[in-house]
Amino acid sequence: MASRISHHKSPPPLWGRVKGGGRLEFDNPDSLRCWGRSFAKTLRHDDVIALIGPLGAGKTTLVQGIAEGWGCRRQAVSPTFSLANEYQSKRGILFHMDMYRLSKRELAAFPLEDYLGQGVCLIEWADRIRDRWPAGTLEIWLKYVGQNRRMLTLKR
Repeated sequence: MASRISHHKSPPPLWGRVKGGGRLEFDNPDSLRCWGRSFAKTLRHDDVIALIGPLGAGKTTLVQGIAEGWGCRRQAVSPTFSLANEYQSKRGILFHMDMYRLSKRELAAFPLEDYLGQGVCLIEWADRIRDRWPAGTLEIWLKYVGQNRRMLTLKR
């Protein structure tokens, strides 16, 4: 059973700091973004978050909240064409990557390992590079469940 969130609710701590997974349902994009802001407080500078879900599921909306919570002043935007956006804050660097439009050859050539350990890595469409995830990567699955409603599932 999913917890329904219309307003702010603190997220569980991240990997190694979390036991098990969780499922949350959000009634609107603002509540998803707000959860992302709180979730950012649990992140450490070398965490890797795999964001998985179809187009329109809320991956970029969640990243916007995480970036705000991480202290980034610039609004996060989808890196679909740039492949990776870098955001600075007093807490460190946040990398936002998108593997959506890359071919298998381009995925293999993407320098993921150059980013790991350099800052928080948020990877949209991360299931396309699952074999390259470092140990301890947190999976966040998002899905559309109705007009403005999204389901978020944390997985090990």
